[in-house]
Order: sequence, then C-alpha cells, then structure tokens
Amino acid sequence: MHLELFSGESFASGDNYNILFLTFLGHVEMKHLLLTTIAAVLLGGGSKESSPSVEVKKIEPLPEESGVSIMTFNTEWLLGSQTQVEALKKKGIWGLENKDTESEIEQQHQSVATIVARHAPDILCLQEVINEVAAKRLQKALQGKGLQYALHFLESRDTHLEQDVVFLTNKSSGNITNIKASHPIDPVYPSKCVILTCLINGEQTAIIGLHLKAVPTEPSAVAKREKQADAVVKQLNRLSAAGYATLVLGDLNDWDPIVPDADPSEQATPTSQALKKMKDYVPGGDNELVNSLKWVEPMEKRYTYNYKGSKTVLDHILLPLGWQDRVSGVTIDHDRPDGASDHWQIGRASCRERV
Repeated sequence: MHLELFSGESFASGDNYNILFLTFLGHVEMKHLLLTTIAAVLLGGGSKESSPSVEVKKIEPLPEESGVSIMTFNTEWLLGSQTQVEALKKKGIWGLENKDTESEIEQQHQSVATIVARHAPDILCLQEVINEVAAKRLQKALQGKGLQYALHFLESRDTHLEQDVVFLTNKSSGNITNIKASHPIDPVYPSKCVILTCLINGEQTAIIGLHLKAVPTEPSAVAKREKQADAVVKQLNRLSAAGYATLVLGDLNDWDPIVPDADPSEQATPTSQALKKMKDYVPGGDNELVNSLKWVEPMEKRYTYNYKGSKTVLDHILLPLGWQDRVSGVTIDHDRPDGASDHWQIGRASCRERV
C-alpha cells in the first residue's frame, strides 16, 4: 500500500511548489490508495513484498487497506476574493501578481483542487490560505471534483499577511475519528500553526501543521524561526507526554542538517537549528522525529522549491522515530498545473501496520 504526502511553502522569490503527502499503513483502515504521476514503492496491506513502480494520473479505488494518507501543500496566497487582494495590496504586501482578477483567483482554486483530487488524501494541511473565505471556496472546488472534505478552520495570529494554516479531512475516510483543531498554547510563536488531534484506528495522533518564518539564511529570519521551533518543541513534549504519536509537517522554510536534498552545495546548508530542535525535541539520544525525505529516491528528486536558482527542499514531514520501520516508500511529485502554487509536490510515503 502507499500513502502520499504533499506540502507547499512560498517565498518572495523563486519558482516553488510543494506538496507533501504521506500514507500510513496500520492502525488505520485505508479505503483507497493514492496514486500519483510519480512512481512509488507500493506495499499491499502488511505485505513485505513491494510492487513495481507505476505511473498513473487518476485516483484508483482499492480494497480496504491499513493506512492513512496525509498531504501538506503551500498554496501560495490562496485568496477568496478580489476584495482580499485589494486590502492586502493597500498594506504594501507584494507577491500577489496574477491574482488580480476573479478568473485568476478561480483558476488557482481549480488548479489546487486538481492536485488534491489527484491524490485525495485523508488529511490535508494547507499553508498560505487567506482566511476562511478562501478555505471554503477551495472546499467547494473539491466538491466539484467529487471530493467531500470537512473543514477544520482556525484563524491564525498572523495579522499582517493574514495567512492561515488549514486542515481538511476526507469524509470518505472512516478510520479517522475524534478530530479536533487547536492553536498552540504559546500566544506568540509560531503565529501560523494549527494542531490537529485525532484517533487513527484508535491510536492517538497529533499533527502539527506549520508555516515558519521565510528566508532560510537571513540572520533575523533564522533567529525568529529558531524561536518558533522552541515553541513547537514545547508542544511536542506536551503532546507526547499526553500519549500522542506526534508529527510535524508543512512549510518549514529550512533545510534538514542530516538528510540531503538535490542541491549538495553550501547554498542549501542550514544556518539555523530549527529542524534539529524539532527532530530532537527531547535532547540527548536519538532524534524523536525522522524526516520522510530520506526515503525519496533518487536524490535528484529531492526538491520542492526553487530557492534563488537552487532546487531544494523547504517543506517537510517529520514522522515519529518508531514509525520508520513501517515506511515503504516516499516520492515527490513534480507535476504542477498552471497557477496552482510556487511549490512542487512532495509525493507519497507508505507505512506498514505496526506490529
């Protein structure tokens, strides 16, 4: 079986488009497999025999499998109306080119919906959604493609850019219950953060959706991102102590110091400790979280954003260390419809059932 993860983030410059999609096998009854245009390693429910790579462009309903799919995607200023564009421009905010007309806004919603429909994740986390109006508009666009998603919206504390992190859950997935969205306890950091708690086949799970401070190497941005990471560490410890399996995903605007991506140069070398802090949220010993990027092969496929000409990864899904033996494959999908985002899609990861 397999699962897909998509994630996206946006920067002020560069060509970027991220979708991260993860499928977990086990402790979850997965009603369909998600197939992307990128070949992935597929494992049948609990089987250790891998299937050949496939390349398809449609959702294939499959018999019930053990797993759940999670997708994270930075939608690059997903707006709900022209009124929003005008209000943001009056603040002096830039990066809203090609979003001035109703037809351009609608095209983006349809392009994003096309990407989501390609994979139909059970849990969808989006970044850069401009308030509930845009979230509901996308929800409607998904309905037009035959997908029914429940919206779990909480307005962020980002009062300047007004960007929100948004979770949606697939109503056809009966293995995810007790769903609740909440803000972190810290009233300051990070401003763009939502925590989704749920039961996945009875297993308590907490997913922290993030959009951290942009610009990986700018000193003031690095300092702020590390403070944001410190706040996330507090949440991870709190949730872990409460018995949750914890994940972190989204546009983290930083590189992993351990897992290399497609750009081996110094330009893509982290200068902050943000990912290190979150992965090793209990200092000492092994990291508590592992980056799903490590399963993406070949390494040339490891990019989700074009940062100053460098194809690199700034969007991540960090999994519990105890789940790594259940991962059977992760891919990055670089098939992007026009107008969807400035991020590429991080594709599919699969996890076998816990034994």
